[in-house]
Amino acid sequence: MPSLPFSDLRSTSSVPTPLRGPSTAPRNTSDGASQDHKASGGHAPVRAPLDLAAGLLIAAFGIGALWLGRDWPTGTLASVQSGFFPRMIGLLMVLAGALVTGRGLLTHGAAWPSWGWRPLIWVTAAVLAFAGTVETLGLVPAVLILVGLGNLAGQPLRPVPLLLLAGALATGCVALFVWGLGLPLRVWP
Repeated sequence: MPSLPFSDLRSTSSVPTPLRGPSTAPRNTSDGASQDHKASGGHAPVRAPLDLAAGLLIAAFGIGALWLGRDWPTGTLASVQSGFFPRMIGLLMVLAGALVTGRGLLTHGAAWPSWGWRPLIWVTAAVLAFAGTVETLGLVPAVLILVGLGNLAGQPLRPVPLLLLAGALATGCVALFVWGLGLPLRVWP
């Protein structure tokens, strides 16, 4: 039988992997309780902190949507009014957040990654520069500045691919926002 792509990823060997293995599995003691559980003072450890944080954030956005739409009329299923869809989206977000939070508490997952300051600083600077220059310089120069500063957030592109990307994004923005949607944006200074 031919091997399927990525079939080697489902290995049954006893070699520890980053997500499974002796380092992440609780160690049982003779009385049946795990040493990890005892070491944490009786509190169960968070097994997947990224899932836990994501679930809480999704649920918080859902609660915020429910709170913002609390005064809007929902109507009935036969006669839907303006508050129906925001309320349903908010409820679905709270439900999804609860499921992801539960997954973060019950299953093993990736550890919390180290914080990347460089991408945070450069992406924020790129967005602020775009917001500050789009009205004064025009859409095309603002997009070029956005792409140039955003390029500093990670592994920088070489000059030719960077210019091709910036040109394609600037052309796409002009085509979509100015020509397609008819927004009153200046294209050039």
